[in-house]
Amino acid sequence: MKLSMARALRNRALDEIAKVKWHPGWGEGRMGNMFKGRPDWCVSRQRFWGVPIPVFYCQSCEEAVADPKIIDHVADIFAVETADAWYARPEHELLPEGYKCAKCGGGDFRKETDILDVWFDSGSSCVAVLETRGETLRFPADVYLEGGDQYRGWFNSSLSCGIAAHDQAPYKQIITHGWVVDGEGLKQSKSIGNVTAPNEIIDKSGADVLRLWAAAVDYTEDVRCSEEILSRVVDAYRKFRNTLRYALGNLDGFDPVRDAVSVNHMEEIDVWAIAGLNEVTEKVLLAYEAYDFQAAYNAIYNFCTVTLSARYFDIIKDRLYILAPKSEARRSAQTALYQITDTLCRLMSPILAFTSDEAWENLPGQQLASVHLAEFPKVTEVDNSGLAAKWERIFEIRDEVLKALEIARNDKQIGSSLEAKVILTTDAETTRLLLDYYEQLRYIFIVSQMEVHEGDGFAVGIEKADGEKCERCWNYSTRVGEFTKYPTVCERCSDALDEIG
Repeated sequence: MKLSMARALRNRALDEIAKVKWHPGWGEGRMGNMFKGRPDWCVSRQRFWGVPIPVFYCQSCEEAVADPKIIDHVADIFAVETADAWYARPEHELLPEGYKCAKCGGGDFRKETDILDVWFDSGSSCVAVLETRGETLRFPADVYLEGGDQYRGWFNSSLSCGIAAHDQAPYKQIITHGWVVDGEGLKQSKSIGNVTAPNEIIDKSGADVLRLWAAAVDYTEDVRCSEEILSRVVDAYRKFRNTLRYALGNLDGFDPVRDAVSVNHMEEIDVWAIAGLNEVTEKVLLAYEAYDFQAAYNAIYNFCTVTLSARYFDIIKDRLYILAPKSEARRSAQTALYQITDTLCRLMSPILAFTSDEAWENLPGQQLASVHLAEFPKVTEVDNSGLAAKWERIFEIRDEVLKALEIARNDKQIGSSLEAKVILTTDAETTRLLLDYYEQLRYIFIVSQMEVHEGDGFAVGIEKADGEKCERCWNYSTRVGEFTKYPTVCERCSDALDEIG
């Protein structure tokens, strides 16, 4: 039994292929080539098992009975008893009672013994599934997801069936994935012993590590999986988890309604962090829209490891630990941390389903029981390019200062960076920039004292800090010992202790 792939059907298929979104993009050309030269489709197979072809033959005149009413009658039986009824029941129990051959009037029939091609079974699922689930699913499907071999299989047969049933493709998008291979790129095989079983990964490291691995690789090609690769994923997972843990640990006692600081009163570096968060939010949402989970993973990873861990968290640590709990500067940092954690939980939720939900449960002020009930964060249309450029220049200088501090530490000139005074010599433009941030520089560079001088070129000098070490914040100050009430602390800690009471 054949279905004719006439020119009209081929052309209609090619038109529909052009409307579908393909991930990756080469799928469109591959599917188009499949249909350009496709022969007629033989949908019958000579097998002893499978979905039967519901056709009867008159024993007297060999007339084929393929009337839609008869097929519907058989389908009603199948709906109750499954297709096994074709093999279990005799012909007269499958036909309507008293049915006679329309050609000769005979009442004796035999069943077709061929079965449907299995690709017709899978292809027709677009009708069998999408049209029987009420409001849950609708034709066409939002997306079909399978391996690259399905351009000759399920993707292909579904398109033919969808056009036959509804004159359109049964899917809006196609996502094609590769296969899992071992660390050397070889096919995984039990006989070779190079199989990485998902359950073993979950039992050892948790389901989120397996999910993170799937997000971190380029699934459009064959993906490698091995103990060594998974160990790197575990390290990345720890960085994500530690980011959330650090933020949550510093939000203890913070009420977002009562304690949040408006953006106009926040410290500028806190505004910078939120601007970076907005930027990464835009990248991640665009990546999810394109089913590019690797790009989403990379954007979140870089934000957590570079923007937050290596820069922002390092700088605000002093403010969070030293200032009075309800001081505006401390609450400014907490406001940023709250927004960062809330947003990261939402952005991570498709990848780190369990970790993001656990963090969400511990985030102050949440009204929803689960992050998976929340919506994705919104991207704000604010131009922060000027702010980003200024801070990028400051961080470039910070990198040079940190290098100089490391050299001084290795030379035993200082111990921790808080024992140092940094003396910067910069050009006029850079000097003006640094002087605008002068009061913040020692916290940005994590040193006790700063000097900035205008001169030719760029130079970083490191000296021992002046004064004595504050026993509370470990910064050095020439004013330690001035305060009768707190004789062993610096002026900043004395003010903080007075505020704490």
